[in-house]
Amino acid sequence: METLGKVNHQNLVPLLGYCSLGEEKLLVYEYMVNGSLDIWLRNRTGDLEVLDWDRRFKIAMGAARGLAFLHHGFSPHIIHRDIKASNILLNEDFEPKVADFGLARLISACETHISTDIAGHLLHSTGVWTERAVYHKGDVYSFGVILLELVTGKEPTGPDFKDLEGGNLVGWVFQMMKKAKAADVLDPVVLDADSKRRMVQVLKIACVCLSDNPAQRPTMLQVLKFLKEISDE
Repeated sequence: METLGKVNHQNLVPLLGYCSLGEEKLLVYEYMVNGSLDIWLRNRTGDLEVLDWDRRFKIAMGAARGLAFLHHGFSPHIIHRDIKASNILLNEDFEPKVADFGLARLISACETHISTDIAGHLLHSTGVWTERAVYHKGDVYSFGVILLELVTGKEPTGPDFKDLEGGNLVGWVFQMMKKAKAADVLDPVVLDADSKRRMVQVLKIACVCLSDNPAQRPTMLQVLKFLKEISDE
């Protein structure tokens, strides 16, 4: 907690304080007026405006920037281990800030192994990786799921997939990609002639992040570079 309190980045929610008393453990963060990405993507009450593609892409870029800083821009490196839409908070300008470091793990330069039990999504592979280069690939997988949510507008699991191939968002998207039907997974609410090309590009980045083999997944610095290349086009 002391280390996390020193982390300062525009795409990380500032940790203002913490309390550990008996079984009670509390983290105190700066208030984010627009709540979480999960609230906006789900919009279950129907009283929120549509999160258009430009804002979704901005959120993808900012969240990638925050995670890249945790993984590569701070020492010791920090693995979040609980990346999901409800842990990406939005300020008044919809600038994303990664939050909830309750499961975070610090990785020193000399550490040679780490358990990859990760809470964020139930879709993770688990095991023990012995190469330092792939310590943070669990976070990369979770970020790939976030990208799929932004592109498709669907939840990672749930009744949407009851009658669809794959059984969950990741499985369904990969089935559609194999059938060369990538365009059919794009969220029709935000899909138009201008957004389609970028949405497909982000979809491809997501699929690389979701590789079954952790060693084949990119680093968050590489993911950020991929997204920047799309924004610069």
